[in-house]
Amino acid sequence: MTEESTALPRAVTGLPASGDTLPAAYRQDRVRCARCATALRAGDRVSVLLRDGTDGWRPVSFRCPDHAPDGLASLTSVHGDDQALVAATLEPTGGHTPTGQFDPDALTLGGVEVVETAREDRS
Repeated sequence: MTEESTALPRAVTGLPASGDTLPAAYRQDRVRCARCATALRAGDRVSVLLRDGTDGWRPVSFRCPDHAPDGLASLTSVHGDDQALVAATLEPTGGHTPTGQFDPDALTLGGVEVVETAREDRS
């Protein structure tokens, strides 16, 4: 096992499914597949595109099992920032919103497995 395959799941397990740009999307039934718009619920296994920003990893988009991508290249053409594709289970554990308030209906990421990572070339 690589350091990335163990550190990244630890970093994003329990992360609210909202990210900073989707403040209302972390609630039950509001997380949707980016491809077919199916509502994703607690217990669903999903693919999650993550980007690493100044304040850590944040979800960018979700895919249902029917639209799970093979890798990052099929999801994004953005280069120059750290990205990851993970498989995760949406869990109804409650969590903190981007503003720091606790919401008991928040979905969080659990059972995280790294599918692929792409790091910014820092050379």
